[in-house]
Amino acid sequence: MKKQRIIAAIDFGTHGTGYAWTTIEDRHKDPKKRLVHFRTRWQDLPTPYPKNLTALLLNDKGEVVSWGYEARRKWATHAARGETEGYEYVSSFKMSLAAEKSEGMEEISGGRFSPEKSRQLVTAYLEKIYSAAMEEIERGGYSSDEVRWCLTVPAIWDDYQKQLMREAAVAAGLPEDAKRLQLVIEPEAAAYHARVSGVRTVRASGRRASLMTKGSRFLVADCGGGTIDITAYRTDDRNRLEEIGRECGGKYGSEYVNQAFLEQVLTKRLGSFDVIERIQSEAPSAFLELLNYWEKAKLNITTTESDDIFLQLPAAIYVLLSKEERATLGDQQDGIADAIVVRSSEARDVFESVVPSILALVDKQLAEMRVQRRNAPGKELVILVGGFGNSPYLQERLQEHLADRADILVPPDPQLAVLLGAVHYTYDPQTKSRRTKYTYGCNTVAPFREGVDPEEYKLSLPYGVRCKNRFSTFVSAGQSVPVDEEVTQSFSPLYPDQKAIEFELYKSDSKSPRYTTDLGCEKIGEVTVDLSEVMHLPFERRSVSLSMMFGEVQIRVSALVKATQKATTAHIRFTPVE
Repeated sequence: MKKQRIIAAIDFGTHGTGYAWTTIEDRHKDPKKRLVHFRTRWQDLPTPYPKNLTALLLNDKGEVVSWGYEARRKWATHAARGETEGYEYVSSFKMSLAAEKSEGMEEISGGRFSPEKSRQLVTAYLEKIYSAAMEEIERGGYSSDEVRWCLTVPAIWDDYQKQLMREAAVAAGLPEDAKRLQLVIEPEAAAYHARVSGVRTVRASGRRASLMTKGSRFLVADCGGGTIDITAYRTDDRNRLEEIGRECGGKYGSEYVNQAFLEQVLTKRLGSFDVIERIQSEAPSAFLELLNYWEKAKLNITTTESDDIFLQLPAAIYVLLSKEERATLGDQQDGIADAIVVRSSEARDVFESVVPSILALVDKQLAEMRVQRRNAPGKELVILVGGFGNSPYLQERLQEHLADRADILVPPDPQLAVLLGAVHYTYDPQTKSRRTKYTYGCNTVAPFREGVDPEEYKLSLPYGVRCKNRFSTFVSAGQSVPVDEEVTQSFSPLYPDQKAIEFELYKSDSKSPRYTTDLGCEKIGEVTVDLSEVMHLPFERRSVSLSMMFGEVQIRVSALVKATQKATTAHIRFTPVE
């Protein structure tokens, strides 16, 4: 393997995706002097922006015709000519990557992508963004095998979803080697960016915030297009990050504000969702144009907004409306039938469809931080990042809600925080420890306790009576785990002809579950340890030491044969939670 000379990151988002990279050299050891390159010019994007649209135009064979803003422009062109047959325009497919239980709202557009379809789309899009990044890096004189990559993932994703994202990235051409393809949690990446970039207050308070100072504590709220991800950190005496929060979040991103606009305003104005569907079918480009007008307008909505918002109705939509539908529209808008008039109160209601849930998540994290510092007095610090973090409405609501409890700070270009922070993280990881969201363990057998364990769990083995379905804990919920710490337990085969040790991995909200069948316990994966190389040893000498790392972004596993102290193959395969 060639020496790594480049660090590159891809921030794959629900609405937009970008890449950034830097060179590995002495002058870049100081993160504040590190020059990070990122792209702001994209095909068919009129103004510079660090992310391309996460969208694809596909032909009838499922092949990519174009991607990003170019895909939207070509789709609009085909639609204007009435030539959409044989083409499909897709967007917002990231959050359908895996079926999941979520604290958030229902999937955008009713979850119109199956997990398998979403995986194909994610792979296709990553292939395009990876190719674009490599073209730029190669123009600098570097080859693909000199690049170490990082890919961002939401904090609320479980290990199965992270596994799917990694598999999609490898299928798209990124390295398979885990040392050359890392995953980073989005709010953690944002924390790295905030630490090196400086911060600005939402309201001028004169306060200077330093996140590099020993003991400094801060909450990171990453508000993007699809998800809201929140956690909290403390800086230790060696300037490393210790996670003191417990990752939480939900589907409350800006795409759900758009969904609320569609349901609460647009459907009401046009009479029914059937009208919306007719417009989407017969004038898809005009419908996208109308939504784009709203996208731009919502950037200026505040909590004290008093003026109505006028969204010009594209001509293609106007001519599709019947005389009765135009009359209905005009009756609701003081006779105006050639625009969608969004009342200031309606605009606030649209935002309020998600903002209270975001405030509740922040409250939950602040409560966790107070417990960590034993309720000592003083304000906390909230770092607001992500594209939705630019919203003055969200900023003002947070400021009002947390007035006496926390200061709200926004780093420069909050929409860039995760992307640039991912580069800094991969260049020089400074995370000391992370807190586990759940109790993790496996199903195992243990000595049977009469009168305690259920009779149906009794298992007779050659060496005694055991209880099956016992939950053997590796780490407990809320535990602070150093990133390099290995949790080791011993496992032995049950039968002499057993060529592999296989067991199921579980998670639980409880700190001390006894059985894997307890309420709240869920299977998350399967671990396999190969014994084929030790079958020549006596049965009693085939025990293995299994080590698992829970402080990493993804759970990792390794194994040693205890009798020989030689490594043997261990593999973990995550499965969807049922």
